[in-house]
Amino acid sequence: MKKTCVLTLGLFTALSMSAQLNVVKDAEKAFKGADNYGAYQKAIEAIKPAFTNPETDKQAQTYWIPGKAGFKIYDDMYAKKAIGQDVNLADMGSALIDGYEYGMKALALDSVADAKGKIKTKFSKDIVSQIVGHMQDFMTSGSTFWDSHDYAKAYNAWTIYLSIPQNPRFGKSAPAALPDSTVAQFDYYRALSAWQAEMLPQAAEAFDQLVKLGYDDPQAYDYAYSVAYQMQDENRKLSYSKAALDKFGTKNPVFLQRIVNSYIDAKQYDPAKKMLEEAIAADPNNAAYYLSLGVLYENQGNNEEAEKAYAKAVELDPNNAFANYYFGRMLVIKYDKMDQEAANMSQAEYNKYNYEKMRPLLLESVKYFEKAYELDNENTDPLRYLKNIYYNLNDGKNLERVEKLLL
Repeated sequence: MKKTCVLTLGLFTALSMSAQLNVVKDAEKAFKGADNYGAYQKAIEAIKPAFTNPETDKQAQTYWIPGKAGFKIYDDMYAKKAIGQDVNLADMGSALIDGYEYGMKALALDSVADAKGKIKTKFSKDIVSQIVGHMQDFMTSGSTFWDSHDYAKAYNAWTIYLSIPQNPRFGKSAPAALPDSTVAQFDYYRALSAWQAEMLPQAAEAFDQLVKLGYDDPQAYDYAYSVAYQMQDENRKLSYSKAALDKFGTKNPVFLQRIVNSYIDAKQYDPAKKMLEEAIAADPNNAAYYLSLGVLYENQGNNEEAEKAYAKAVELDPNNAFANYYFGRMLVIKYDKMDQEAANMSQAEYNKYNYEKMRPLLLESVKYFEKAYELDNENTDPLRYLKNIYYNLNDGKNLERVEKLLL
């Protein structure tokens, strides 16, 4: 009985292996007959069972069959395009990426022991030749995917393009390293495409690389900061801002402001204040620095100095929406403090004090809130203050106007 079971098991195993090998062979025939990307994808579906079956999932051939076919589909479409025939460029680029991805899987598995036990490769030379030979095509395909708004594939194509030079897996066939300027430029393209595809970690990784290489476009550092902001990655926000300040200086004060804001958020007030004092000493007419100084003082609870800093910012740049808004806020905060301090006054004393000392603060704040909204009507925070102020002032006409703007 035991012998019968063993024989049956052996027969089943042999049949199973034979079935999987037949799947690979049948799929190989399908790939050879594929003359377009749609047929190629159907052949992929046919070979997929072999990717997970223990009898075939560790064999290089299982993956190089679809890999080599992907490159062939690309080459055939490229030849048609060269003679003026219409081809689907997205399909063409997708076949190229498929060829690479399956090829790399095959390359990792391509080691065969000969009769003497020496390890040799069977497909590696062909795999490396195809990948290296198509290096520039990955660059071109990235642009094609970008133009068609397939940002994820644009990112993949450009990532592959940058990964090929000096790849140790390619041995002596690996192309020479690209110039740093070229690498940085394509890291920028990768970062933008990943960002557009909402692949934030990949975008941040690409921005990290271009910052290391000292990319020369200030806008790239703005975009990098935006990605870090979306990720709520405080370390990257500070790192990108410091790199930008080191490279471009204070021509654009926003980089210094961002560093200061990072310090303030971390309650590191001393280095923030030191940076601002040095910046103001070097450029005393820069309203942005006084605006940041006001934020610093306000976070420290020093409203008196914050008010002075905001007032200076408005003086230097009357058309700065944030400076007008923040200064208006400080006037309201002062009003509220005075109102609390007058709690023990008689009604008559309070009325006189309110009319002579407090009410003028509200009237003055109105000018700055109105100006702030005029300069930036997308920010409705000034309107919310104005609504309360006009109600307090019993100004029905302006209250109605502001309420309509808030709808």
